Amino acid sequence: MNISLILAALMPSLILTGYVLYKDRVRPEPPRLLLRAFIFGMVSTLLSTFISGPLASIGAFSCTPEGVVGNLRLALFGAAIPEECAKLFMLWLILRNNPYFDEHFDGIVYAVCVGMGFAFVENVGYLMNAGEMWVHAGIARSIISVPGHYAFAVLMGYHYSYAHFDKDQRDLHRILILAAPITAHAVFDWILMVSDATEHPLVSGILSLVFLFGFVQLQKMGRNSIRGHLTKDNDTLI
Repeated sequence: MNISLILAALMPSLILTGYVLYKDRVRPEPPRLLLRAFIFGMVSTLLSTFISGPLASIGAFSCTPEGVVGNLRLALFGAAIPEECAKLFMLWLILRNNPYFDEHFDGIVYAVCVGMGFAFVENVGYLMNAGEMWVHAGIARSIISVPGHYAFAVLMGYHYSYAHFDKDQRDLHRILILAAPITAHAVFDWILMVSDATEHPLVSGILSLVFLFGFVQLQKMGRNSIRGHLTKDNDTLI
């Protein structure tokens, strides 16, 4: 086993998890539950295949897509829906009957642990498949893919907490628990797929700029979500 490869796959997830735990340092969650959430996230990679498999068998998507629509179907039914549903199920297992889930920010903390567990296992797979180019693949995924999963997790945890704690617009947030990360994930993957598949340099360049703009906005949304829940929790204490 290539220990360097495993560490390269793990470090981006640990760094982003550590960032969220640092934000939660005043009223931290029990380490055993955080570790359990991370492990559950790792298991969710397997669970997602039990969702994507049947979707592929009924023709919802193809692993060798053609055209814009084919790539969209792959991004939505082959990645976004099965992966985010699997992660949400694991998050629900962690948070149901959890007495420590008593603040808005806690939803984001646990969701990020689950999401980063998923990203770690996915990273290992991609880096192993990259062969001798695994270092380059690891750098690219640490800059793009893992922060993507992090942002999707923040969105999921943000709406999960609102649906749990707040009566106002609870039904809306229950929908957005899945709708928000699935939409962000599908668009994220779709633009990358189309950009990679096109042979026209101008189209590829435009899509790259669109992706970069969307990626920055997604990270800003994540920071604003964290800031909003931390502020809400502090106001409640006051």
